[in-house]
Amino acid sequence: MKNGIITLLLIFFLQNTFGQTDGRKYLRHYQSNSTTYFYGVTEIIIHSDSTYTWKSYEVNSKNEWKKYKKNKPEISVGKITQNGKFITLTEYRNGNKTDFNWTVKITNKRLNFYYPNKNEKLRKSAKYKRIL
Repeated sequence: MKNGIITLLLIFFLQNTFGQTDGRKYLRHYQSNSTTYFYGVTEIIIHSDSTYTWKSYEVNSKNEWKKYKKNKPEISVGKITQNGKFITLTEYRNGNKTDFNWTVKITNKRLNFYYPNKNEKLRKSAKYKRIL
C-alpha cells in the first residue's frame, strides 16, 4: 500500500516538473493612432517552446484600459530566435510568415522593443511591463 502511494506521488510530481507553463506575460497600454479607438492595450506571452502569442486590444478611452479583457483581441503568433544579445520575434499569420520582425531584449521585469535609426544603431521604441 505504501509503495503504491509513493509511486502515485512520484508520478504527479514528475508531471508537474516536466509540463510546460503558460509562459511569461508582458503588457503595454498606449495612445492609439486608430480612427475608431483612442487607446490600445497589447499583451505578449513568451512561451517556453520558443514561440510567442501577441494579443492586441482596443478600448475607447484611457480610463477603460484595465477592462481590456472584455474586448475581442487581434491575435498573432510567431517564433523566437536568438540574435546575439537581442532576440528576434518573427510573426506568422494564418500559418504564413509575414514581413514583421522585431528586435527585442527580455529581462525579468521588462520586454523592450528596438528599431534601427538612420545610422543603423538600435533605439528603444516600446517598453512592456511583466505581469506574470
